[in-house]
Amino acid sequence: GGKCSNTPSLSINLKFAPKHQSGILCLRLATITPSNLAIAIDLAFIVRLQGLITGLHAHFMRDKIKNSDLADFETIAFPDLVTNLDKFSAPVTESVKLYFEGLTILPSNIILSVAPARALSSVQALLEGDEAAAIHAAVRKGDVRLADGGMVGVTVGRKNHTAIAVARGVFKSIIVDALLRLDGASLQLSGVSLWNHESTVQQMKTYLIAHYLTSLRSNVPALLGSLAAFGNPVGLIRGIGDGVSDFVTEPVKGLKKSVEDFNPVHVVDGVARGTESLYVHTVGGIAESASMLTETISQNMAVLTLDRRYAQRRDIARSKQAELNFVEGIESGVAQLVGGVIEGVTGIVKAPLRGAERSGVEGFAKGFGKGLLGLLVKPIVGLSDAATDVMIGVKGSVDGGQLASRGVHSAPQIRPRRTMYGKDRTLRVYSLADAAASSLMLRTKLAGESYLSHLDMGDRVLLVSQKRFVLLGSNGEDLLLAKFKHVRSVELQSQKDQNDKYSWDVILTIDSPRTNSMKREIVACGKNESLATELMEQFQRGLALV
Repeated sequence: GGKCSNTPSLSINLKFAPKHQSGILCLRLATITPSNLAIAIDLAFIVRLQGLITGLHAHFMRDKIKNSDLADFETIAFPDLVTNLDKFSAPVTESVKLYFEGLTILPSNIILSVAPARALSSVQALLEGDEAAAIHAAVRKGDVRLADGGMVGVTVGRKNHTAIAVARGVFKSIIVDALLRLDGASLQLSGVSLWNHESTVQQMKTYLIAHYLTSLRSNVPALLGSLAAFGNPVGLIRGIGDGVSDFVTEPVKGLKKSVEDFNPVHVVDGVARGTESLYVHTVGGIAESASMLTETISQNMAVLTLDRRYAQRRDIARSKQAELNFVEGIESGVAQLVGGVIEGVTGIVKAPLRGAERSGVEGFAKGFGKGLLGLLVKPIVGLSDAATDVMIGVKGSVDGGQLASRGVHSAPQIRPRRTMYGKDRTLRVYSLADAAASSLMLRTKLAGESYLSHLDMGDRVLLVSQKRFVLLGSNGEDLLLAKFKHVRSVELQSQKDQNDKYSWDVILTIDSPRTNSMKREIVACGKNESLATELMEQFQRGLALV
């Protein structure tokens, strides 16, 4: 993990003058120090967060309670924050004047990165829900729009029924993807310096908004130059500049230290450090920029295949890619090339059959067209992905495996994701054990189902979902898997051994639809009665939901 900084995001220092009889609020000194920030944005997450906030607001602001069961309860209205803020700020804006003997807002820098749009996998879609999956798919397709009030929205479920609509959709997806993939764009926000300045609150607000809008407009070339679709040329130039700077300054530092210590070794070390920095920034930067360009080609060519499943599989595979060195990059590149050729060849057979199943002869014809297009395009995607992996491997070898971009460095997850419980996905106090069990469930046959509970049995783990349960062995193998609707009975049984000590078993009678028969499964709990009792309760809790 990285080190956490105690520096505040915004520091404000105010020094007030004595109260003036005119009613003007006088400040001798006002200094605002914004910290440099690194911001990573996921557009699909922003859209989902907006939906959550507006949904909560709509829920709490409704005039009547539709549920008759709640009619006898006293309701507390959700505060309209916007209206209350306007009421509070209106008199201040109209009446209070400000006088600054000195107002200083220091310049700041924002490193902005935007994550590429990716569709959810089938397991993720089951876990996140249909609405979330539709939002991610819409962002991936480029169906993004600016809604009322400056909010970002998406058009969900749009389908292209004509050739022109398909071409327009492909073009829009390529453009949106190009404009939304930023890698460490450096936004320089200029500072503000005012002396002996008098204004109202509204005038000051207008001035600051205009100042920072002008500052943002001046950063447009930097934003365009940092687009991953263009290979982030601004980042490449910045990196090479850092390497050249180190190539000059490191030997000078070594020379100074050699003079102080009368040791010429420091000069040699300085030259070595400067040369290494120039090599790393130049070769690594060019490789990274080239990998972004080839990745852009692959991304856009994958859209041109018109095969949504193929594009999703590719997105998921690329998102799971680990760090590579040069040799691993070559190996992965060869695998990508071969995979692209195989996808193209098999697609020309699968696509017509899939189309025929859906729409008969017309579907077969469309599927054949898609398959033929895939036969031409998918090997090119594989070739481009191969070049990307080779370039990533070059950068990995040069950087010593440090593949994080110069923008926002990805940090390892500190704790497992919070668990949502049951069909209603309720929230509870965070439990590390439940979060770890829920994460483990994603790697089993219960992946995508609603987590209910789990039981750690020492050498085994029971995972319980809304519909099924699985008992995992010490090596993660499935010892027992069944649906609750097929369980006919659960009983707790004890047996006395020769030493008059009891051993406990939980016996399940399970209906097997395939063989049309009943079978008994015994889960041994040894001499641990409390474990057997808790296991019994876990099964009964699941059966109660059937």
